[in-house]
Amino acid sequence: MLNFAGYQLNYPIWLTGGGGKTSLMYYLARCQNGPLILTTSTKLAYPPREELPFYRVQNLEEALLLVKEERKILVGSRVEKEKIIGFTPEELDAFYRQYRIPLVIEADGSNRRPLKIHWAHEPALPDVPETVIAVVGLSALNKPYSGEYIHRAEGVPGKIISPEVLYRLILRGKYFSPSTRKKVIFFNQADAVDNKQLMKVLSLFKNSGVIVTYGSLREGYILPG
Repeated sequence: MLNFAGYQLNYPIWLTGGGGKTSLMYYLARCQNGPLILTTSTKLAYPPREELPFYRVQNLEEALLLVKEERKILVGSRVEKEKIIGFTPEELDAFYRQYRIPLVIEADGSNRRPLKIHWAHEPALPDVPETVIAVVGLSALNKPYSGEYIHRAEGVPGKIISPEVLYRLILRGKYFSPSTRKKVIFFNQADAVDNKQLMKVLSLFKNSGVIVTYGSLREGYILPG
């Protein structure tokens, strides 16, 4: 079980959205004890960070030997065009059900944008995800509604990413699968907005039925919302 800002979350942990998913993945690895496998159901940048050893494995069962002695590792099935290719959501879900090795899985891509509009096949989640953490970059708040801040968005003249727009984008979008057992929002880049703006965002999501957290991965903290 993962302790996330005081909330107890069950594995596997699936990360969606934008604004720091990969950074959160490594942050969680640093904070957890015992064996842990990091991977993706989409793609990760290659070469990966040097914080954890990276292994190419033909199947997830090969990772069992690598993660012994309580090691933390990053695995992928292959590397193509400077991207680590991972495994299907079904493979990852089945692996966890059989072996119970904790998994943190990046399940979305945002082209380094704080926010994202999803296509029909995204994110790459199983039918019933255990825990999904939707990562939202607050650096987009009060910026123009455009592709500069929202992956796949077309610019809308005069439209601003207000707290209300942010609310609709996340809860009416596909940051979560409807069948997700535990839904968590992590508002990253809290250091990029003033406290009044932050409190406005948190208040909007207070009664959303989603666990709300915030913080700054750059400054190294995550707090309950």
